[in-house]
This record gives sequence, C-alpha cells and structure tokens, in this order.
Amino acid sequence: MFPDDKIDIPFCERIFCNRTLNMKSIKAVGFDMDYTLALYKPETFEKLAYEETLKKLVDIGYSKEILNWEFDHKYMIRGLVIDKIRGNVLKMDRHRYVKVAFHGFKELNREERRKLYDVENVIIYEEPNFALIDTLFSLAEAFLFIQLVDYKDKTDKLLNKTYLEIYNDVRKCIDLCHRDGSIKYKVSENPGKYITRDKNLVSILKDLKASGRKIFIVTNSLWNYSNVVMNYICGNPKKELNFEWLSYFDLVITGSQKPSFFNSKNQIYSVDLKSCYLKNIDLINLSKNENNEPKVFQGGHFKLLYDILGIKVGSEILYIGDHIYGDILRSKKEIGWRTMLVIEELEKEISAIQNSKDQYTLCDSLNKKRVHLENEFERLQIAEHENKIKKGIDKDETLDKKIKKVGYDLLKIKELEKKEIRTYHLGLHPIWGELMKTGRQNSRFAAQVETYACLYTSKLTNLIHYGPHKNFRAVRDFMPHDLDD
Repeated sequence: MFPDDKIDIPFCERIFCNRTLNMKSIKAVGFDMDYTLALYKPETFEKLAYEETLKKLVDIGYSKEILNWEFDHKYMIRGLVIDKIRGNVLKMDRHRYVKVAFHGFKELNREERRKLYDVENVIIYEEPNFALIDTLFSLAEAFLFIQLVDYKDKTDKLLNKTYLEIYNDVRKCIDLCHRDGSIKYKVSENPGKYITRDKNLVSILKDLKASGRKIFIVTNSLWNYSNVVMNYICGNPKKELNFEWLSYFDLVITGSQKPSFFNSKNQIYSVDLKSCYLKNIDLINLSKNENNEPKVFQGGHFKLLYDILGIKVGSEILYIGDHIYGDILRSKKEIGWRTMLVIEELEKEISAIQNSKDQYTLCDSLNKKRVHLENEFERLQIAEHENKIKKGIDKDETLDKKIKKVGYDLLKIKELEKKEIRTYHLGLHPIWGELMKTGRQNSRFAAQVETYACLYTSKLTNLIHYGPHKNFRAVRDFMPHDLDD
C-alpha cells in the first residue's frame, strides 16, 4: 500500500513537515469539513458565492449593472491582505514588507507602495483596518472588493461610499449568504457540480480508524448541510441521504463556531439526525456512549471534545484543516493541538515551480553576480578613500574608471535581476506571483504556515502514501551562517 521510499511519492503529493510529528503519539485525528474533507470546485462554488453576493449588494442599494460582472476565480491567491481604508490589496513578505500592491486593478509602483506602507510607519496589518485573505472562500470576496474599488474610482456611482464602507457591505452580504442558505441550498441540490469527490477519502478514514485512533469532525457548517456533503464525498450513490458515513467517525461537531471553539465555553446541544432538532444534554454523562454510536453535536468547546474522546492533552490530537487562522493557528497556539494545513493550490504550484527551474537558476545566478559586483564596488571605493587619506592622491584616473565601470555594471545587473525575478513570479501567477514567496523572501502566508502548521500538504488524502504510524521528521533548520555560499 505504501511506497518503499519517499522518492516514489509524487513530489506534489508529499506531506511536508515543519515540526517533527510521530503519529504513534496521536490518539485522535480530527478534520474540518469544508475545503478539507470536501474540496470545492472554484470555477463553480466560488462563482456561486460571488453571484449570490452581487444579488445581496443590489438588494441594499448597489446598481443593478454589477449583476453583469464576471468572476475570475484565478485572479486572487491566499495570503493577501486587504487595506480597507485605502482600497488596496497587498502581498507582503515574512517581515511584513509590502512587495506587491494593487488599487483596484491598478498596480502601485515602488514609490507609491513605500509612501503608504514603508516599514518605518509601523503599521499593524490586522483588524479593524485590514482583512486577511486566508481561505479559498475569501477569494471571491477579495475579487469583488477590487472590482468595486475600480468601479468607484471610474464612475460616480459610489461617491457616497468610502472604501471601508464598500468592504463592510461586501462582508455583510457574504455573511448573509451563509446565514440564509442561498449558497448551501444550491450546493445541496447538486453537490457534484460544486464538490470534487476523492476516491481515496474513505480508505484513509478506514485506515485511521483501524489504527485504533478516535476520528472526529469539527466544522462550522450545520448538520443538515454537513450530512449532504458527507454523503456525497463518501460515495453514497443514492439520492436519498443516509447516515452510513457516520460509521467512519467517533464524533461529529457541527456549528462549532471556530475559532471560538478553541477559547470559549459555548453551549453544546445534541442533534437529532432526522429532524435536525437540537436537544439539551446532560454534561455529566456526556462521555458515556452505551450504544457505541457516533455522536453528533452542535456547538460546544474543546474541553467537551476531550471528555467525549478521552483525550488528556492537546498534543494527542492531530487536526487537519484549510484555514490558517480558524483551524490551524488557534488550535495550535491556544491549546497545543498538532496540526496539518491543507493547501489545495500547492499541488499545481509545485508543478509550475518544477517547470520554472531554469528561470529560478537564472535569478540565482544573477543574484550571485550582483553580490560579487557589490563587493567589488565597495572594495574600489575603500581603495579610493585610502588614496586620498594616506597617499594624498586626489584622483586616480585608472581607479576612477574602474569604479564607474563596476558601478554601471552593478546598476544593470540589479535591473536585470529585478526583471527576471518578476518574470519568474509572473510565470507562477500572472498577478501575485508565487504563493510561498515574495521576491526572494518567504511570503507572509509561508511564514504563518511554517510557524503554526506542523505538517502541510495539498490534500488530506495524500496520507494514502504514508503508514498510520509514520514518524514525520522536520528538515534541518538553517541559519545564514550555516550556508557556504
């Protein structure tokens, strides 16, 4: 079942390890549902969210002409930051230095970026003035926002709205789409149109349960929708829903209200599977399961989960999700769960990076030449200074020519390196570049993945390549002094 060696696993399907994790220490494995167990098709699902949000915007007074707009599901990427006040979308590196910025569909040049976001301004890129695009579901929201910013700047239709008010309207309408079921009702009608079914999912769930671990779901979706989705992805061929998929799990918590599930004591209710009615429960006898049936609840908090599953400490749990904030950061930072982040877009990006190796090598070569010229330029300047101080020579014509020549070559190599790095990034994504890099630095998103995700991979079913007791080992950390360049 498992490859003899890691080299036999397709690189884009590997599980990458930031923090050593021995699966033998894991007693329970949990999953988010949306974008983790269930992978949505962006060309249909995100488009649906976009179109339903447009309708809600028209309902609150926006022009009906926006209903004719089209959604480009490839335009945005995860890890971006929305500046609600200025109407900009930013991509920054791990030091929070803004390397790419757009106002609407207009890219800001370096001078414009530095004027607004210079590191000396000490800007905190967090709520309430900034919004983080950390999930795939946020991409439709971000694209609609930049469309409306562009619309405001080029017409007189939104003169009475600030960029902040526009963003709040978009956010309010998307939230309403979730609450009134306008998105999930259509998905429930035709799940195959919006959700990708992975043939390896059920095998993974069976293997994990057979290994003796407790298996659970913690999702913000409510029971009626969760049942539809889980029926579909677990291969129920019938139109009539059943509860057979529950046999793969020991516990299902719906309506969990993450991230507050990890730090608040929310009320918990038992869910009637057929009627979807909620019932109060006896917390004293919560851990008892006389019928040995999977338990389905709504709400609650992590301590109740521990009681039900018999977990003592957070490090005994591996939780797999797609939301860097709602799933990974909070579960890791607040209560010490081990974590695996699903980065669905990673698979295509790795393939694109492998096809761009020649361009990457060129950029690396140019950087080395630049460093060499910078060192040579500095050496010549020191020599010129010493001539003036020690020898009293005001100007050495030969040395002066060398300085000018090296200075000119250095300027050209800087321009060429900048151009080729941009070419490399735009080959991976035509607007924002590589997901995990900004220039030559790790992106803000990559820094979060490295800090909070013990493991990361493109889809959870990549576990099919590994045994249930695999010891995932982190690669060696490197400091600059460790590298011999």
